[in-house]
Amino acid sequence: MPELARSRPLTPNQQDRRDRILAATRELVAQHGYDGMIMRDVATLANVSPTTLYNLYNTKDELLLAALRDKLAESLTVAAPETFASGYDYFAAQLKNSVRQTHESPAYAHAITQALMRANPGDPMVNYLMLNVQRGLLVGLQVMAERGELQKTANLTAVAQSMTSAFWGTHLMLSKEELALAQLEATLNRSFISLLIPISRGKTRKQLQARYAELVTL
Repeated sequence: MPELARSRPLTPNQQDRRDRILAATRELVAQHGYDGMIMRDVATLANVSPTTLYNLYNTKDELLLAALRDKLAESLTVAAPETFASGYDYFAAQLKNSVRQTHESPAYAHAITQALMRANPGDPMVNYLMLNVQRGLLVGLQVMAERGELQKTANLTAVAQSMTSAFWGTHLMLSKEELALAQLEATLNRSFISLLIPISRGKTRKQLQARYAELVTL
């Protein structure tokens, strides 16, 4: 049964095998890009048989999606929103974590961005990457709204969609070498803050305006 359909907990041996496979997938994607990642090579690097690999993952896209799930879950994992001084500090922590991973493996991030941009509408990869980033951003917006930092009339779903567009658009610029890796975090923060200022209120708006003024001088 393919992994995507499996719900039972993995045994320690199964978890170790899965970790090896997904690590090998990410390594080969980083080295050779999406098109150059071959299932047979993944099996060899992960020290599993091709038959085992195909029993777990029917297609290359399914395998890549599983590898992406682990990486994206890690990048969106930060401390609980209520532990931050402001709602935007939660966003900033998410961004810093995501950018850190991109710095650690820029070739992998580039390959994933290219694969996403070439994917067809409705592909599982598109739905997963777009929707999960949007959901993570929506959590932060809801935290800000609950704290009274945003206007009550703000359409949080629409803002999360715009922030998701800014997130992937910035990564596309990075993959096309129109943006330096060193500028990634500041660029994402500028994009996010520029979308939040119009719907923020009071003290939060002033704080975001001050942050934006600092960022545009970088």
